[in-house]
Amino acid sequence: MNRFLIRFAIFLILGYLGGEMVVRAFKLTSDIPQRYRDKFGLQLYKPGQKGFYKGAEYPWTVNEYGWIGVNDFEGRNKKVAIIGDSFIENLMNPISCHQGTKLQELNPGLGVLEAGRSGVTFIEALEISKRLDSLNFNRYLLYISDNDFYESLADKRRYPDRLQLDMASNTILEGELKSPGLKKVLYNMKFLYYLYQRFPLFVDEQNKGEIPEVSEFDVESFEKMFQFCEQNYSFDKISLVFHPGASQKITDFFRLKGVSTIVLSAEDDKAWDLNEADGHWSCFGHEEAAIQVTSALRKMGF
Repeated sequence: MNRFLIRFAIFLILGYLGGEMVVRAFKLTSDIPQRYRDKFGLQLYKPGQKGFYKGAEYPWTVNEYGWIGVNDFEGRNKKVAIIGDSFIENLMNPISCHQGTKLQELNPGLGVLEAGRSGVTFIEALEISKRLDSLNFNRYLLYISDNDFYESLADKRRYPDRLQLDMASNTILEGELKSPGLKKVLYNMKFLYYLYQRFPLFVDEQNKGEIPEVSEFDVESFEKMFQFCEQNYSFDKISLVFHPGASQKITDFFRLKGVSTIVLSAEDDKAWDLNEADGHWSCFGHEEAAIQVTSALRKMGF
């Protein structure tokens, strides 16, 4: 019996080591940067981290400000902060295909900082712009989709790991860092993380990315949310950049409120996708978006 247990243990150890080598060699999982929460309740990445997205040949790097992406704005006369979720974080593309890079190619001399992180809501994007104001950006470009507004409202559905607005109390609810210690271990043990991704038995619905479809524009909720925004943020230097296919009711709402809006359009939304399985923008998608944003900025006299 003891001999059997020893052999079984050796089999498990060798099997794990073999799996670890294969997963690391072929980059079958993504390196996930570790987060921390700053004194304002914003979730940032720990500076100095490096890693690879699943299958990618190019690394991502966390800059001194706690973000992944373009960080080239110091000493520039004109500079913008690009704020958004995973579309701006853009782990799946090389830095040459980031929104900030494309804007700089079209606007020589433009300074850019990208502040993107998966799960950023509309309210959190505004909070980020507020915290970056000490760096004296000329304009903040908030790249958003319809769901980013509804995910901002805890009254609709509470996402514990996201910064949201509780309209009942008119207060901001900070996002929680979920099991940071366990995640650190899991992300470093690549084979276990691979199995976890393939067989997510303990992942709840919201962490699978299953976001409920928004069927109707809720004008009452938007009015309450905007009232809070007016009291706590300045829209003077903010432009909302809506993804292609955005609800016209939502874009019209903000336009009629006097908020600068840039509505992106695509003849075929799928043409911007990274691939059939991933709806994030490809290098082509980011280039098309940057062309339209540049045109809008020039009309503003920027």
